[in-house]
Amino acid sequence: MRFEDMSMTAKNIQRYGSLIRLKPEFEERYIILHKYTFPGVLKRIHDSNIRNYSIFLREGALFSFFEYVGDDFQRDTELIAVDATTRDWWKLTDPMQIPLETRKKGEWWASMPELLHFGAKRRPSSEAKRFAYVAYVGISDTVIKAPESYRDLAVQNFSLFTKDRRTYAYLEYAGSRLESDMSEWESGLAHILTALSPQASCAEWHALREVFHTD
Repeated sequence: MRFEDMSMTAKNIQRYGSLIRLKPEFEERYIILHKYTFPGVLKRIHDSNIRNYSIFLREGALFSFFEYVGDDFQRDTELIAVDATTRDWWKLTDPMQIPLETRKKGEWWASMPELLHFGAKRRPSSEAKRFAYVAYVGISDTVIKAPESYRDLAVQNFSLFTKDRRTYAYLEYAGSRLESDMSEWESGLAHILTALSPQASCAEWHALREVFHTD
């Protein structure tokens, strides 16, 4: 599969998307818990060079997106794994989750390949509004570009990921005309969906709810 990369973001930023299931009986508790994340957990995430970390929820699926700004991802994630406060946090969150059967060996959250990224940041992610969408479709072998209309919109940091016949989109809005611009970027999403899948006429994008974020 080939996609045209139109990104102008810093080369040292790596983007990661991942998936896991959430047990329905724990949904409310999970959301409340993440409103009051242990400060030590947030510090360890930051010290491990992870930025702009969001978790989104829809229909029992958790989709996470973050940016890595360090130079040794394996080492930094190992430091998270051995952190005492983080391990205490995982004792609370792990029983709420169901790892995907299709995850790689050693993974808890299943990693997702990034298919497409474009959109230089007009403002820091912390000052933008974050959105995520999912489409329940497979992927065809095609080349796509960013919609031409996106050049004139305040859409930045658009990333596309896939896993198990689902396609996830993450984007940030950095403008001041959210209502009017949203209809334009959703039209662009429809264009991308058509390019991605021959079954797109029977599918649509669904918005996810952000339940966690840390800069």
